[in-house]
Parts: sequence; structure tokens; C-alpha cells
Amino acid sequence: MAIAPGTRIGPYEVLSLVGAGGMGEVYRASDSRLGRDVAIKVLPAAFTADADRLHRFEQEARAAAALNHPNILTVHEIGSHAPPSGPAFPYVVSELLEGRTLRETLAETPKGLPVRKAVDYAAQLTHGLAAAHEKGIVHRDLKPENIFVTRDGRVKILDFGLAKLKEDSGLAGAGATMLATQAGGTGAGVVLGTVGYMSPEQVRAQPVDHRSDIFSFGAVLYEMLSGARAFKGATAADTITAILTAEPADVPADHASITPALDRIVRHCLEKAAEMRFQSARDIAFNLEALSTMSATGTIAAVAPERRRTTRYLALGAVAVAIVAATGLWRFVAASRGNPVFHQVTFRHGELDNARFTPDGQNIVYTASWEGAPPEIFTVPANQNGGRSLGIQNARLLAISRTGELAIALAPRKLTPFLIVGTLARGSMTGGAPKAEIENVAAADYAPDGKSLAIVRVVPDPRICQLEYPIGTVLYRSPLLTDLRFSADGTYVAVVEHAGSGNDRGTAVILRATGEKVATGPLRESQRGLVWSPAGDEIWLTSPLADARLFGMDLKGRSRELLNMPGRLFVRDVAADGRVLLDEGDTRRGIVVVSDNEESQRDVSWLDYSYLRGISKDGRTIIFEEEGKGARDGSGMFVRNVDGSPAVEVGSGYGVALSDDKAWTLSMRFAEAENELWLQPVGAGQARRVSPAGWAATNAGQFFADGKRIAFVAREPNRRNRTYVQTLAGGAPRAITDEGVAGALISPDQHWVAVGSPAGPVLVPSEGGPTQPIRGVTPGDAMRGWTDDGQLYVANGPATLLRIDKLNPFTGKRALWRELRAPAIVGVGPALPFITPDGRTYAYGYNLGFSDLYVMTGVR
Repeated sequence: MAIAPGTRIGPYEVLSLVGAGGMGEVYRASDSRLGRDVAIKVLPAAFTADADRLHRFEQEARAAAALNHPNILTVHEIGSHAPPSGPAFPYVVSELLEGRTLRETLAETPKGLPVRKAVDYAAQLTHGLAAAHEKGIVHRDLKPENIFVTRDGRVKILDFGLAKLKEDSGLAGAGATMLATQAGGTGAGVVLGTVGYMSPEQVRAQPVDHRSDIFSFGAVLYEMLSGARAFKGATAADTITAILTAEPADVPADHASITPALDRIVRHCLEKAAEMRFQSARDIAFNLEALSTMSATGTIAAVAPERRRTTRYLALGAVAVAIVAATGLWRFVAASRGNPVFHQVTFRHGELDNARFTPDGQNIVYTASWEGAPPEIFTVPANQNGGRSLGIQNARLLAISRTGELAIALAPRKLTPFLIVGTLARGSMTGGAPKAEIENVAAADYAPDGKSLAIVRVVPDPRICQLEYPIGTVLYRSPLLTDLRFSADGTYVAVVEHAGSGNDRGTAVILRATGEKVATGPLRESQRGLVWSPAGDEIWLTSPLADARLFGMDLKGRSRELLNMPGRLFVRDVAADGRVLLDEGDTRRGIVVVSDNEESQRDVSWLDYSYLRGISKDGRTIIFEEEGKGARDGSGMFVRNVDGSPAVEVGSGYGVALSDDKAWTLSMRFAEAENELWLQPVGAGQARRVSPAGWAATNAGQFFADGKRIAFVAREPNRRNRTYVQTLAGGAPRAITDEGVAGALISPDQHWVAVGSPAGPVLVPSEGGPTQPIRGVTPGDAMRGWTDDGQLYVANGPATLLRIDKLNPFTGKRALWRELRAPAIVGVGPALPFITPDGRTYAYGYNLGFSDLYVMTGVR
């Protein structure tokens, strides 16, 4: 059916035919209302009687209209036109694109596109696919004919005529009904797609999900790079056989600009099994954008990451996530140009934990929480990437014996950011349920006999970590012990000791297996990761929150540097042949302030690890510290106005509190013996220590409104934490709680201090007197401060949906204040907010983190 120029379809005047395909004809038309040209796609008259084709046409329109993304064709309108003569036909109005399809572009470049351009187009494609997948829409027919490149280089995905909408996508209205009722075309036994770009599950007529698009994307990317199709046979049957059984040929050797990292991305997309591919298009985008920062042979230039608008609580820009996620890969690629050499094992987005080589060094077993899922144990050949699950979920790997037995912590939970405990169990890589044995185990390692275990057990009250070997015999005690490892001959055991359970400052300690201390390393601001060298004559260590350096320390405590590079490293294991298993990534911490009843929000992060400690009562100033590489002396405390003006560095240590007049701060400083509480001026003035000599201070404290007193938490020598009130003019601190009862939230009338106790939270009179239980508290509640009218802000729930109530502590009556939703961005770790008494402003900290597992060779 040809439509003559000048014909009117609704408010549009047809100007000319643009092209035709199996799903319809496309015309250029004029929209006189808005003074623009548009594209109108109509279904040919011969097909209007075909209910299935008509359904697919409408489906394409509604699927595309449900999406709003710069890399997806924009649909303006859908309608039906009844001409004066002939049957009515449906039409779709979309933006008019100037340019050509990717197929036409590839026809002019038989050896493939320049790598820079191919990576640019691929990155744009992944952003478009990610937007569709997040709506539950699967394209199912991605190919160069359905990819359009505009004259300015913008990539657009066309033709969602074969799109599949998941039943749980949440789209509303008629569009959701139309898209959700296509079971006849999406279930097992129905093949839809284009041979040569179809996934193995498509050609087998099995149900598909978004990972099918990832396979098709890999085929398109391969063709952009090589100029040849990834899978092509003399007949359709031969092509299907290649998809199911063959691997694409290597890219010709004259394509020297295609790096091994880029080749691995393509191969990872084209895995035959869906579970072995990238699990999201967003993950591919992160890896491609990481490659874009490389400058090897000048072949790859910057690709701008997609930008996102911030939303409510914990609303973070995807730009920041992409920058953090991209950092690690280019660093490792840069380092691989000389010695050592790195092989990337994992690509998925999430959080890694313990990892070990198997006894023969041929495989790796590791713990990961991919895409925000609970921790799970995976295995992968050491020379490959990805991994398959061992079926052990909500668990973390602790150790592997020389016989292949696994020591596992079941149901792990964080007691502090650096102290994770679970129930010790032993299992097998071949299957079967692990047998639970001991609770509250934080670390473990097998002795060389492959049977006996050394463990770090956490004793709850008072909380202390104890190294036991054999189990039940205590060799060493400390507030926090991590990274337990036996030497190969079983003579020594090494562990990292930390001064407190709330941070990872620490030092390595080598003990004889009988308990005698042999050597102690230097104190580092971050000390995590410990393994024995292949020769067994020293331990190798990393400082993951400080820098990317690998240290060696011998049995006399002497240190040497093995590796120094940008980034952050966490050493996980060493094989007998010297290969090192490393966790490499980056972590940033930032701060967002939301004000004017959520009408305004601003990221007020300062350096690379801004850790929020409080907000002023008027909501205009925050107190925080910098703990990352940008901080001097390990940790610097700052105050900053939320208008974005420069931060003012007040002094060293962790921030604790800001006075109401903003003239003074409290900070916790690290000392050789015990942590100290200091009063420091924001402007001119003299800093002085508040906590008495020998006391151990914490980072819990608050100024009274009069500015003359403080409440703080500390412990006297050989005692437990409790709350004290201190007059700043002088005198000794006065205890207002019993030992083990601690907190420092001062009520607006200055009469009460809200604290925690073993029996539950209570109110303690600041001047002395009987305590008052806080009524209405439920399990999991966290007190976040007082309201102007004498109620408490109480938070509860997961970070993904945090509920905050106003609680009357005397009557127990509570009412909802806010429900704060975290963004659906893997790697973003939210923190509880600080709220002003009037409720108009709150501030929260967030983590941006990612890591990947690498096998490194060449370090000696």
C-alpha cells in the first residue's frame, strides 16, 4: 500500500516514502501543529487481516512508547486511520531520524569499524538496552538492521516489534495489557528473532529473558570490530548449529588495536549458557566505559557515561557510579603493559568477599553478592572468567583444605563495618548441605593436615575476638582480628589485629602455632588482606582503603614493597606456583543533603571518602571526616556549609559532634594506647583533650544546647563503655549510666539523654535520677535524634526502603515521618540519615563501591 504525498493521516501530512520492511512502511510527514517533521510507520493493507502481525505492530509501538531514553527511538503517538476508500490501518508516529542503519555503515567497512567508534556505539547500545531491561522489556531481535546511527553519532535502537514484557514489569494501563498478553509468542516452542543474532535459548525455542539481548549484542559488537558475522553458515540450519556449538573466529591479527580486555568483553557476552554471560547491560556499559579511558596506541577515546537525574533519598547520579566502576579496569590494564600481568576473573557488578585457589591451583572458589543478592559461593577455572554457583547461598567462604573441604560461615551478618560473623560449617565442592558447627566465627583456616582448623571466634559480652587453635584453645585476643592464615608447614599462624572493631587500622601479627608472638608489623591506616608467600618465609599484605600496594613482611617484622600502583588492592590468596589472587576495585564515600521538605538536594562530598558525622540543628552545616587517600595523617575532620562553599578542615581524627553555635567540634583522635576525645575550635582557639588520660573514647558524643557541657561515651581502664557528662570549664567527667549502657542523644529540654542498654533503649536524666524506658520500640529500631517537640526519630527497615517514624518515648505512640527509598544501583551502600529537629532537612552518607577478581603473575 503506497500512500501518496499530500495525504493526511490524522494531523500529519505525508511528504515522502522513507523505506519499507517486514513490519511496515515508513513515511516522512509534517506535523503542522509543532512545526516539525516526523516519521509515520503504517502496517501494509495486505497485513491488516493478519491478527498476529497486527498484534506485533501494536506491541512494538507500545513497548517503545513505554521507554524514554536517548538511545531508543522516541515514539510520539499511536493511532488508527480510516481513509476515504479502503480498510483502516494503524500507524505509529515517532521522531524522524537523519542518518543510516548500522547495517549500511558496516557495508562500507568490510574489515570492521575503528575500535574507538565501535566501543562508542556499543556503549550507547548498552545504555539503551539497560533502560529497556529495567522496564522489563526484552528486544529479542537486536541486529544491525534495527540499530540506527544518526548524523551526529547518536545510536538509536529500533523495532521493538518482537519485544517481550515480563509479567512483573509494573507498566500500567492498556500498554501493559497489550504487552503482557503475548504468551503465545514468547514461551517454549516459539522461535522469534533473526538467525545469526539469536541466542542459543532462542534457537532452541526456549523462554528468553534480557540475557538473550546480551548475546545478540555480543554478536553485533563482534561484527562491528571484525567486519564478519559471529555466526554464519551456508544455510540457516548451519548458522543455528554454529550458534549452539561453535565459537566465533578470532579477530584477524591486523586488528591490533583490539585489546585482550575488549576481546574478553565480547566473548563474555557470547557465552552459550545465559548464566555465564554478563548478567546486565549496565555491567557491560561499566566495562566498556572503563576501556574508554585507555589510550593504548591512541585507538580508544573517552566515551561519556550516561547521566541520570537524582531522585529522593539516596538518589545518586549514575555518572558517579560509572566513574567509580570504571576506575579499576583501566588501572589494571595500564599495569599489565609490563610486569606483572593480570587476568580478570569476574565482571559482574556487586561485592566480592573471600576467595581461594583450590589445592591444585586450577580453580578458584569465591564469595560474591552479585547485583545486590545475598552472598553466595561460586567456582571458576583460574584461567577463565565468570563462575558457576556451588548452590551454597547466604554464606561466605572462609577456607579450603588441602583435601578440598570447604570451611564456610553460614548466615553471615555484620556486627560492625569490618566484623562479619556467621556459623562455621564444613562442606564439599561436590554438593551436599554444609554441617553447622560453631556460632559467631569471623575467620578460619585449615592447618596443613587438612583436618584441624584455627578460628577467630567473637565473644559477645564484652565483644572480643579470640584466636583459637585447636578450637577451644585461645592463643590470642583483640578487639578485632581478621585475615587468619597458616604457614605451609604449620609452624606459624598470621593474623591482622585492629585497635577497635569499628575501623580497619591495624597491624599484622605472626605467632607460632603454640601461641608465642614472633613478629609484629607497622600500624597502617588500612590493613586487610594477608597471605603467605609461596616460599613460606614471609607474609604478603595489602591496605585496601589506603593504596594499591602489596607488601611483604618476614619473620623478623621487616617489610618490603612488592607492588605499587594506583587503585585499591585486597590480596586473597597465593598459589604454589606464585600466582596471586587479588580483589581490585575502588570505594568512594559521599554525602547528600536534602532540604526544604525534599524540594532541594545537593551532593556536598569533599574529597574521596567523605564520612558524614552530623548536621547542625538549623540544617546549614555538616561535620564529617575524610578517611581516604585525600586525607592527611589518615583522617581529617571538616565542617562545610550545605550551600556548597569550600569545606574547612578543623583538625585530625573522626568527627563526633558540632556545637549549636558552630564554634566548636568534638573529635576522636587515634593514640598509641587508647583513642582520645578532643575539643577543637572551628575558627581561632586552642584545641584540648577532653577524655582523661588512659580512657578509651568512642565517636559518640553531643553538645548540650548551652554550649557549656557535653555528653560522651567512653570507658575507663579495664571497664566497659558508659555515658558521661563533662563540663567544658573543667572538672572530672560524671558518669550518668551504668557500665554497658551508652549513648549521647540529648533531648531539646536538655533533661534526658537517650541511650542503649542490654534491656533496650532508655532515657537517662542528665542531672541524675531514675531512668525511663523508651516505650514503643520495635526490634531493629535505630534512634536518629530528637524532634523539636520532644519525640524521637526512629529508623527501621532495609536500606532499600527505610521507614522513619516519630516516636513519643513516654507513650509509645509513633507515626510515619518519611519512607526513604534507595536507588536501584548495585554498589551503592546507603547509611542512616541525620535529621534536623524541625524535620525540614536531612543528610545521609553513601558508598560507591565495586571490585573485580584478578589472577596476577610475575610478582616475586
